[in-house]
Amino acid sequence: GISTSVVLLLVALNGIGWYAKCQVGLLIVLVIAMISVFVGAFLPDMPNEEENMAAGFVGFGWRNQGSNFQTDPTLPEVTQNFFTVFAVFFPAVTGIMAGANLSGDLDDPSRSLPKGTLTAIAVTFVSYIALLWFVGLTCYDCVGPYCPEIATPEWAKTAEANGTLPQGGLLYNKLIMKNVSFWAPLVYIGVFAATLSSALASLVGAPRILQSVAHDKLFPWSCFNYFAKGVGAGNEPYRAYFLTFFITCAFVSIGRLDVIAPLISNFFMISYAMTNYACFASSASKAPGWRPSFKYYNKWLSGFGALLCLVVMFLIDWVTALVTVIICFAIFRYLIYINPDVNWGEAGEAKKYVNALHSLETLQFTDQTHVKTFRPQFLVLTGPLDDRVWLVKFVALLQKGRGLMVCGDIIVKRHPRASARSFIKAADDGSNTEITIGDEKEAGDDSSGQTLESMASISSDDKHHERASDLATEYELAMQRRKEGDEFLMNPSIWNRKCPGAFCEVTVAPTLFDGIQTLLQTSGIGRMRPNTIVMGFKHDWKEDSVDEVARYERAIRAGLSAHLGLMVVRDDHALLDLNMKTFTGSGSEKNSSNCLSCCRKQKPQVEVKATDNENGSKHRLGYESTHTVELTNSLDEHKVASRLKRKGTHKPDALSSTRNVIERALPSTLPGNRVDVWWLTDDGGLTMLLPHMLVQNPRFKSHSLRVMAVSTSLVVGNVEFQETERKMAHLLNKFRINAETIGVDLNLNLPVAQETISRFESLGTKLDELNNEERLKTNFQLRLSEVVRERSKDASIIFIILPIPDTGLRVRLFCSWLDMLSADMPPMVMMRGNNENVLTFFC
Repeated sequence: GISTSVVLLLVALNGIGWYAKCQVGLLIVLVIAMISVFVGAFLPDMPNEEENMAAGFVGFGWRNQGSNFQTDPTLPEVTQNFFTVFAVFFPAVTGIMAGANLSGDLDDPSRSLPKGTLTAIAVTFVSYIALLWFVGLTCYDCVGPYCPEIATPEWAKTAEANGTLPQGGLLYNKLIMKNVSFWAPLVYIGVFAATLSSALASLVGAPRILQSVAHDKLFPWSCFNYFAKGVGAGNEPYRAYFLTFFITCAFVSIGRLDVIAPLISNFFMISYAMTNYACFASSASKAPGWRPSFKYYNKWLSGFGALLCLVVMFLIDWVTALVTVIICFAIFRYLIYINPDVNWGEAGEAKKYVNALHSLETLQFTDQTHVKTFRPQFLVLTGPLDDRVWLVKFVALLQKGRGLMVCGDIIVKRHPRASARSFIKAADDGSNTEITIGDEKEAGDDSSGQTLESMASISSDDKHHERASDLATEYELAMQRRKEGDEFLMNPSIWNRKCPGAFCEVTVAPTLFDGIQTLLQTSGIGRMRPNTIVMGFKHDWKEDSVDEVARYERAIRAGLSAHLGLMVVRDDHALLDLNMKTFTGSGSEKNSSNCLSCCRKQKPQVEVKATDNENGSKHRLGYESTHTVELTNSLDEHKVASRLKRKGTHKPDALSSTRNVIERALPSTLPGNRVDVWWLTDDGGLTMLLPHMLVQNPRFKSHSLRVMAVSTSLVVGNVEFQETERKMAHLLNKFRINAETIGVDLNLNLPVAQETISRFESLGTKLDELNNEERLKTNFQLRLSEVVRERSKDASIIFIILPIPDTGLRVRLFCSWLDMLSADMPPMVMMRGNNENVLTFFC
């Protein structure tokens, strides 16, 4: 057997041409041997009638009085039945996949494979059935003096031990076909031809499958991917050939085909079951790309074939079948876990799409969401995701309810007209929140002196063409930014596999407010739409223009007007930039040394200087003005690399020079052990629900929840806050929220401290300049800020009801309130629900 394997290996090493020639030669020999059996069945007297009868071959007619049609095949080792015989017979027809294994070497696989495979099946089936009937009708099942009337396992064992086991007949003469043939040597030659043909097909086909899998790097094992390399023009898998050869020699050394056959049958069966199931799943997914060319294909036949293969596996040998299924399932789960970077258009992906669409349809036509099934779904205004890593991480901590998170990225362009080149250059420049685009002067263009009259002479068709080009460029930029966002959400250096329930959405708009409105109206699909907006605090509100600050305040007002919850998150000290990849459960940072963040103390800058045009003046395009990328606390190593790359200064030394500045271990949770909630008014319960969800996160398991129930009075010594505290404790108990409740009296009759007033006026607004309504509201916010600083300075994070930005307020006053509340404090979430109940007494 080993010497034969060596010969077959030499044939395989000589290439696919030698393989084809050898298979043709073996086929001719096999056909001649089969013809000799069919002809010899009619000649029981050749070469010796007595010898043939002693072997069990008696020919057709009255001389065949055996019980070949009775079910009593018994051997010493085991009682035979249909499935044990099937297990031995099945490997003889496993060549059905031989063509598919060689599909890469065929000129027209889609035509050759169906035609060749079906023809081979038909010819093989007819040949084997004909041999079965010819041999069965011309031979006894047992010949000799020791043949029992009824063969039982006990008799077989006793006969073998006593040496009285019959030697003739179909059951006991394994080479009876040589007696049926008119020339016995042809049977030996045919057996060798059939064996060599099957062995050669497996030796050539299996290595090619192994080479393809290794080439696709399906498994991240260097020892496995070693077999991907081929040799010669035909890319012959020499390495895989030798591996298959050694495995073959190992099984040949066992020396008993009947022992190996059930195991081989199981392996073939599971591969056929998966092939049938893949066809069935592709059909069930109704993917337009699944268009089988076989005219008589039916998906239910494929599904039945897959089920039948599994059933037969267990009927042959349930122990071996169970082990095979467990191994295959373990490999499948492992591949899902490692998520290899391959895209074969799996049927499972198409099925997921169909299931998701069906679920959305079902969800869409259900009744209105009940308070018991409410879960927050966030629209997080992040810009490019690597600009506000901490904000995405914070919202991810609130994902206990597995709600939706849409990360919104708004690309702001100043002018509706823009050339495609200027827009692409602006995108590459990396201006992440604003891209100022005007009319670009192309190289060699003399249009710098154009008058309004000459510009107006541009034809309408040219304008439409230019606008269409701009729209295509905007779409391209949005797609590029969305791809970057998706890569961030699946970055394994930041998340455990991926950020849960998060998606990235990008829009191009003339202003930030227009972009927010677009996201509010278009984010999500069906019932899977955000119900809560999350944005960061505008730190540069004092330096920015009045228009920009007004747009920011207007965006907050628009979110509340859209009947959505709204959260403004401020984190001056990068405390929310947590390590989301590893968690020890005790706040330990020893496993997070590979996660990087940036310190607030130093802000190295990477500048891209403006270029001058021919006249020496600054170009009007925003991407050619001075841009500064600050390595703020929300950046990590991934962000620095990507930002420098977009700036065009991505060099190895540029990143290494910043590594010493930004490197520090990220904590797993916030310092301290308490989350404070300042309950000022009933907003539907969202301001209470989200802190509760936060402390349910394992990272905050050691944190307690404290609710500050605020009451307002104008009388010194009023005890109304005690009643407020009692009512709040009772409500939280009914809501099944475990929290400490403290009543706080916000006595508005007490004067605001002069230090607080001075700090407020240093923000740019004088109290004397405010009207009565604005002064009353400002006095409330200043008094509240004093009490919050007194009570919650040591909290881990603070949740507080967001003031309402009324339309009559002067610009910057609302930002002044937020700044007074949150400056130099722990991370603060200023939020407000939409007054729809999100908490219920009932389970």
